[in-house]
Amino acid sequence: MNRHSILAACVAAATGFAPLARAQGTPGDSIARRDSVRAHKLDAVVVTAERASAPLAASAAAVTRLSAAELRRLPVATVAGALELVPGIAVLHSDALGDAPRLAIRGFYGGGETEYVTVLLDGVPLTGLATGQVNWDLVPLAALDAIEIVRGGASAAYGDAAVGGVVNLITRRPAGAGPWRAWRVEGGELGTIRAGGASGGSVGGRAASLFGDLRGSDGYRAHERRGSGTLGGSIELLHGERGTLALSALEHRRTFDDPGPLTGTEFAASREAASPLFRFDRIEERVHRLTLDGSARAVAGTRLTGYLTGERSTSDGVRTVPLTAQFADAQAREVGSSRAIGSLQLERMGIFAGVANRLVIGADLSAGRLRSAYRPVVTGDSAAFAGASGDRGDVTARGRGTRTGVAGFASWEATPVEALRLTLGGRVDRIADRFTPEAPSTGDGFHSTHVAWSPRAGASLRWLNTATQTGHVYASAGRSFKAPTIDQLFDQRAIPIPFPPFSVSTSNPELDPQYGKSIEAGLYHLAALTPSLRARLALSAYRIDMRDELDFDIAQFRYVNIGRSRHDGIEAGLSLDGARDMSASASYTLQDATSRNGDNSGKQLKAIPRDVWALSVARSPARGFGIAVTATTVRGVWLDDANTRRLDPYTRVDLRASYGLGAVRLTAGVRNLLDRSYATTGYPDPGGSGEMLLYPAARRVLTVGLESRR
Repeated sequence: MNRHSILAACVAAATGFAPLARAQGTPGDSIARRDSVRAHKLDAVVVTAERASAPLAASAAAVTRLSAAELRRLPVATVAGALELVPGIAVLHSDALGDAPRLAIRGFYGGGETEYVTVLLDGVPLTGLATGQVNWDLVPLAALDAIEIVRGGASAAYGDAAVGGVVNLITRRPAGAGPWRAWRVEGGELGTIRAGGASGGSVGGRAASLFGDLRGSDGYRAHERRGSGTLGGSIELLHGERGTLALSALEHRRTFDDPGPLTGTEFAASREAASPLFRFDRIEERVHRLTLDGSARAVAGTRLTGYLTGERSTSDGVRTVPLTAQFADAQAREVGSSRAIGSLQLERMGIFAGVANRLVIGADLSAGRLRSAYRPVVTGDSAAFAGASGDRGDVTARGRGTRTGVAGFASWEATPVEALRLTLGGRVDRIADRFTPEAPSTGDGFHSTHVAWSPRAGASLRWLNTATQTGHVYASAGRSFKAPTIDQLFDQRAIPIPFPPFSVSTSNPELDPQYGKSIEAGLYHLAALTPSLRARLALSAYRIDMRDELDFDIAQFRYVNIGRSRHDGIEAGLSLDGARDMSASASYTLQDATSRNGDNSGKQLKAIPRDVWALSVARSPARGFGIAVTATTVRGVWLDDANTRRLDPYTRVDLRASYGLGAVRLTAGVRNLLDRSYATTGYPDPGGSGEMLLYPAARRVLTVGLESRR
């Protein structure tokens, strides 16, 4: 469920809100009973799409929900690994073992510099303040009760960055779920080790949970060592008829080396090598996060929820920027950021003019600040890097910045007849950024303010409802936006060049947000094919027209608004659940993203897979032998804007076998079972040589382990 703040509990205590009436015939109960019936017929209930509970198949959006049971069946160890099997999402990797994922969703791809998807932890934004990136190591898979994915523009509910979609990582179990625990330990080739677990239940009559995770790897490539640790949990402070209040905490640290991309020549010679220009790239990160959330019930049919989160994070490390395939600049950056995020929303259900309806209104607030400093390490060719010590020089740039956001949102849904559900919503966001240079940096400060209006309307119609089949079709239209990140606006890193002005900055304080208008249509179909075999089909088609799209211009070596682009696509997913714990799924994703202006008009946007197929088959009995196999195929990736060089298509097959021994299962997993040699992403030489820089994937990798879940 969504997180709810201390503000809600304070309001409940101060006003003495009564609990929702339980008598039959109240408007709230009428809608709740109706939704309960729908949820039973239409499968899962989701909260992310509309910031309130609604049947998945009655959504006017493309929504996928992966339950804890479904996640257990898959041969994946990370959240990103699970997302690879979701229609509409392509997961690219800048490391060989898949531990540094990058999402391409509906034709939007940040290239490792930002994200075009809003990621939430129990409803609270999780993306970084400076870059808008997501640390996918923050939440271990064992801690999750579900993952909800909303594809398509969701700015009407979540504002900035929800252009491609929303991913909500849900750790909270529903009330009355009872005690539970899960743990997993595995190790294998390349120094791979993963150990994690989660447990929850009641402590003194109040719900509580705890999770932890440790992982490490020597890496497939030279200079690719990684390690991380996470500890988190939550406990209810108050629980009663008038409301709830809970406290949750998250502590995380990770350290990782970056071996960098390889030229085509280097890749052919050895895909295990590291780029000599990335010799010193190493990042250390820390995250500390604390959240109070609560809910309060007022008059019948009314619910107040909210959250208040504080976060402190630090990052210290060296990052190399290649200026050509053979010449680069390495600098160390020290960053410290803190922010507060809060939300309060009121949900009201009732009957108006004989029509069941629900109104959700609320506000989101955020305030963050950061300090950043750069120190030189080395600039030059591979010989210069080989002879360098890696010591950091004196600070060459320093500054501090802030970002504040204020938003108001509202959504309304009505059910004029039981088979038809109408939704209408909108959100206004105001984002203000400010950056001030500090000694030894010189120059004036920068500031920018942007206001965005994001409306959305949709309809869902149940066209079929029999004893064995239920079908829904939907259509929606809306507007979404993405503001440039703080780093895209104000990053102080100076890149040396051999001609006046002898240094440039990739940031651009004149950047505008990018805006998109979208239309979408789709269907959900649930069928009981036999008494023991159930099928679920989801299909969607969309068109998004973007203007002022943010991109990195290699010619100018800075971020720019590139003009216009069009994103067309199809997403299809079919899943089967059968007897004897058998399940299977198949999905297809078409992302046809093209430029609509300039010399490259009509050509595909670079680095975005056009076609992605994913297939999984699993048998997961409580006892005895189990097996799960997944296959992912990626095709149609152009590496340059002019569409002259393609990335070779690839297919990766993963396998996981297990055997139940009472409460414990013995497991064995193989990544890249067929031992394919491929690269998942890359980019052209910034120097214009025509050489491509590629990120190679690992060979076949074996792991073994033990796991248990109750």
